[in-house]
Parts: sequence; C-alpha cells; structure tokens
Amino acid sequence: MTTTQQTPSKPSLADPAVVRELFDLAAQEIMFRLVKVSAGGMTSERARDMDDALARHLARALMGENPEFLHVVGWHGAPCAKALAEVDPAFYDTVWAGEAAVNLDNPRERMVRATTVFYRAVYEAIKTSVVKPDATQQSVRAAVSEVVDKYALAAMPAAGA
Repeated sequence: MTTTQQTPSKPSLADPAVVRELFDLAAQEIMFRLVKVSAGGMTSERARDMDDALARHLARALMGENPEFLHVVGWHGAPCAKALAEVDPAFYDTVWAGEAAVNLDNPRERMVRATTVFYRAVYEAIKTSVVKPDATQQSVRAAVSEVVDKYALAAMPAAGA
C-alpha cells in the first residue's frame, strides 16, 4: 500500500480570515516595536525602518507577489490599494501631506503608500487610546483591532466590487 502526501493548499487572499490575520500580525509587530522603543530596547529610527519594511512586505503580499499566498486575480494591486486608501481619505492625505503625489500608474507605489498609512493608523489608534484616563491594555488592543478590521475589510475583493 502506497501512502501519498498531500501538499497543503496556500492561504488565499480571498479568505477574510487570512487577510485579517495579515493585518493583525502587522499590527502586533508595530505594538511590539513601540514597547521596545518605550523601554529603550530599540531606537525610534530603527523601529521606523522596520515599520517601513513591514509596509513593503504587506504591500508585496497584497500585490500578489508573495508566493506563500494565493492572490485574487483582478483585485491585487491598484484596485486593492485604492480601496485601502479610501478607508480614511483625510488621514491618508494627512500622512502624505507635503509629499509628492502618488504615481497612479504605479500600483506598487500606491500599495506601499496605503500600507504605510495602515501602520500609521495603528500608531494613531494607540496614541489616542493611551491618553484616555480609563485606558487599559484591553482598550488599546480594541482600538488597534478596530483599525485592523477596517483595513482588512477594505483589502477584501468584495470591498471594491
């Protein structure tokens, strides 16, 4: 009797749980770095560099360029980046105020900008939450989770349909 081994299928970016987990893991990394910087274990410059690398990594996945994920034909790239940029257009514009306009013909540039805005939205949620008199770890996590939910939902193909 011969036993065959099946190759596990790749996670799909059409699966809401997979997309949310991508954003959640990114947010957890951001929070981890924030704690390290606060404790003096990392410089803010190093954390910013790592956050920028994280934005590019997330962008590659959402562009369909990470072979670990099945991408969504017709959705990865520009349509997804546009949907992410529309989560909070005023915040997006604030983050990029004073910067050169995004090249709309370059989906990668649009996506990196959108994922950068995501990580800055995570920081903003943390900053806004921790100054509240009744702030707790749970309330901060809830605020971050709200950001993750918004961006993960926007990154889903149905969001742009």
